[in-house]
Amino acid sequence: MEFENRFTESSDPEAIIAALGKGPAGTYDLGVLFLSMMSHESVEEVIEGIRAQVDISHLLVGTCAGIIGGEVEVENRPAASLLLAKLPGVTISPFYLDQSRLTELKEPSDWHAFFDFFPNEKPVFLLLPDPFILDINFMMNGINAAYPNCPMIGGIASGANQPHGNSLFLDDTFYDEGVVGLALTGDITVDTVVSQGCRPIGDVFVVTHAEENIIHELSGRPFIEVIQEVIKNASPRDQGLIQQALLIGVTIDEQKKGYKRGDFLIRSLMRLDQDTGAGMIGDVIEAGQSIQFHVRDAETAVEDLNELLILQQQRMEGRKPEGALVFTCNGRGENLFSCKHHDIETLQDHLGPLPAAGFFCAGEIGPIGSKAFLHGFTNSMALFYPRSQK
Repeated sequence: MEFENRFTESSDPEAIIAALGKGPAGTYDLGVLFLSMMSHESVEEVIEGIRAQVDISHLLVGTCAGIIGGEVEVENRPAASLLLAKLPGVTISPFYLDQSRLTELKEPSDWHAFFDFFPNEKPVFLLLPDPFILDINFMMNGINAAYPNCPMIGGIASGANQPHGNSLFLDDTFYDEGVVGLALTGDITVDTVVSQGCRPIGDVFVVTHAEENIIHELSGRPFIEVIQEVIKNASPRDQGLIQQALLIGVTIDEQKKGYKRGDFLIRSLMRLDQDTGAGMIGDVIEAGQSIQFHVRDAETAVEDLNELLILQQQRMEGRKPEGALVFTCNGRGENLFSCKHHDIETLQDHLGPLPAAGFFCAGEIGPIGSKAFLHGFTNSMALFYPRSQK
């Protein structure tokens, strides 16, 4: 297993082709290419030029608002990052879905027939969806149900603000909607690190009355009453962060004893009804689930990412990944950290040096517990290891 990253800052197709097309000779099983601030025509020119110089069996391409390559992050400027991989013993299954085809996949058996493999093959899914004209949550729920405990990871194209503005490319075909993706099976382990950049405040509460995404009661008390108590008992710093945004951490595994960082799915508190005392959150929730309130700021996001990468080092007993894909929210970067290259430098400090590519997303895909979810303000990483090492 070998990975290589090629990166350049440019908007000129010829310059990008020259920079990304040069390198060691050989055939690559996989290429993942990210391009920022480029037209459909320029994207196609770049792909054609790179493929003329580099032998790539399967190529996955997406456009975005910012690029991650090697050890740098380039925001709001043209750039390109290409991750190349030689993956002996790995089967790569490319796929494309648009909304019309997606609606036909209603049962797990439909998904098994579509992909032509089964859960026992332990696939890992890499996804690049367009945010328009596609029910991303429906797609993810379908794959979660059909392939339990099989990781999904990726990012939503962020280069356009209207339908058909993003460029997606899979092998030899161009798309401007839907989702392009790859499923990997065989001699590979893909670990995921999903940093939501939050920390809990207050106690854990059990939801005792809820309807869809509205929480009426926590531990038998009105939702608003519990919030008021949490705010009252919070530190002055946390009270200030609560004024910016109060987040809800929903536990994924109710059987687990002692919740820690990474055990919560973070969702926003969208509305607080002063009349009824209920709260509306950004996801469906049921009575019996547990929640804990969370806050987010730059300091917490730094702490969260560092702690999760340290845990990854410990879990893998110091073994380093061979390569990485990094999908980070376009609300992170300099906007959050007030410095350049934060997330990629943190990854390289803990697990590097390693070839890495990624982009700033309009939404991040990654697992919490045994299921994958769509996130915001998150860094979601895919770390590639030979299966024989684990």
